[in-house]
Amino acid sequence: MYFYLIIALVVAIDQWVKYYVRHHLEIGQSVPLIDGVINLTSHRNAGAAFSILEGQQWFFILSSLAVVAAVIYYRRKGELRGRPLMEFGVALLVAGAIGNMLDRLVLGVVTDFFDLQFVQFAIFNVADIAINLAVVLIVLAILIESFKPKTKKAVEE
Repeated sequence: MYFYLIIALVVAIDQWVKYYVRHHLEIGQSVPLIDGVINLTSHRNAGAAFSILEGQQWFFILSSLAVVAAVIYYRRKGELRGRPLMEFGVALLVAGAIGNMLDRLVLGVVTDFFDLQFVQFAIFNVADIAINLAVVLIVLAILIESFKPKTKKAVEE
């Protein structure tokens, strides 16, 4: 239950902020959130991270659908049961994929808005944060699981 709630919450926040940016800022307009640290900058991205594969919207849409389908399939098989860190990471991954996929389907581009001022970096959004955090949590879950002592039953299998 929490799995789908996390997805819905992250997608809702992502879409709400994107809507706000599209309706309150002109493309390229920037407003400081924390002066010298982060700005809210209206930007559109027709590619993936750092605008790679620009214009390949159907590739991204199909990739997102494949991720969502695979996660639902493996979750229903019970692959995430008893693995809360992995499940949380996977929920964030799905939410990020859906958030950016919705932009691509409706607008043909992804709305980005977080613009770091203290370092040269790509402008990004809530869905991007969810995807990156998901990768960290999934890797962390795998590392933790790999260092757990194996039970006698697991060794026999």
